[in-house]
Amino acid sequence: MKRSTILLLIIFYFLLPRESIAQSQREGWAKIPSPTNKTLRNLYFIDAQTGWAAGEDGTIIHTSDGGDSWIVQNSTVPSFIVDIFFINKNLGWALAFRDIFPFGTIILKTTNGGNTWIAEDYPDDNAFMNTVFFFDSLNGWVGGTYIAGTTNGGVTWVEADVDSSMISGLPVYNFNFYNKQFGYACGGYLDLAGVIWRTTDYGESWSATGVSPDQVFDLYIIDSLNTIGLSGDPEGFFGTGNIITTDAGANWTYDEMSLSGLSFTIDFRTESEGWSASGYKFLITSDSGATWENKETPDSAVIFDLVFIDSRNGFAVGEEGVILKYIPGPADVFNLGIDVTPSNFVLFQNFPNPFNPSTKIRFTIPSNVKRQTSNVILIVYDVLGNEIITLANEEKPAGEHEVIFDTDLINQKVALPSGIYFYQLRAGAYVQTKKMILLR
Repeated sequence: MKRSTILLLIIFYFLLPRESIAQSQREGWAKIPSPTNKTLRNLYFIDAQTGWAAGEDGTIIHTSDGGDSWIVQNSTVPSFIVDIFFINKNLGWALAFRDIFPFGTIILKTTNGGNTWIAEDYPDDNAFMNTVFFFDSLNGWVGGTYIAGTTNGGVTWVEADVDSSMISGLPVYNFNFYNKQFGYACGGYLDLAGVIWRTTDYGESWSATGVSPDQVFDLYIIDSLNTIGLSGDPEGFFGTGNIITTDAGANWTYDEMSLSGLSFTIDFRTESEGWSASGYKFLITSDSGATWENKETPDSAVIFDLVFIDSRNGFAVGEEGVILKYIPGPADVFNLGIDVTPSNFVLFQNFPNPFNPSTKIRFTIPSNVKRQTSNVILIVYDVLGNEIITLANEEKPAGEHEVIFDTDLINQKVALPSGIYFYQLRAGAYVQTKKMILLR
């Protein structure tokens, strides 16, 4: 980096308001002006500039300049908006409950970015839907009293086939899809069970699994195999539970942590740094969800939803209309062209996953004062432990590396079949193995 550029960055740093610098170093979040004092429970951004928030008394607000300014939109309903979802800058949906007779769910739809909203009653008066998700203008889902899907943009809804068990009929609070074929719903009931539903057939059928003592409000899908969630007890009798699957939802582990409190939503800023909106505090992880710790919110704000558009742009909303914006810390602001050498070996999940016919595998090699290179061995195995191919067996310098596993280039008489495979990185005492899925 040129000396003049470094000097300009130093000057810029010392010209920043001391409060802004302290905030970015302490939390990474700062309050920004809000056009409402109504509680905001839901947040949705389609890019770093364009987003909506919604909540109490039919409130919907919109920004098109990255949160610098917000305008109030006319939702046409006076009741609490429980969810909001957009697929582009124009087309979106929201859900609200009718709080006077006849009771039920109201579905709001906009085709012009929320400038006008059209309200229609969900056809089942006895159903209260908490969450909405659309893949495109025609195909979508709602969940609450039960799970229902539409293939005509919400003109009609068909209740999905859910397995019959004591917990499968508990309320649904959120959808998390990996793709159209594979996804999860989560929910449950206080002091009864936290439930995760899974579909592997485009939502034609769902299977329910009890995972915790209390409801689960959100999941974060890391890749096709790994997903994480949190569950908390609002009464404080039990610690927050860390809920993890490493086999695409076939099995879940539940680990009660020493932390307490709810988790309303989870999102990750980077591959390893994740945040949870947990009311009067944040929960944060710096090791991809293995462990979590408490973080205070600015001015003790109560936060119900958050989202990261990318590593430098994030927003959170909550009680009394509060809006927080993520402010990149000094390390983010001034890391302009500076190479930061990793301090540990890391083997990342392959991408894409599932894949056909090729996928990329990334890993990092730490800096070592004694040696500037490390001998790295990267091997792919099948489920029986048979070696398929050695992708690397050589000295590599510190830094990040990427290797392509292309099944079409493997010299075999028979093409590799669909299924689970493993890739293992070995470097000195470091050994790490991860799963990947080949789909022909």
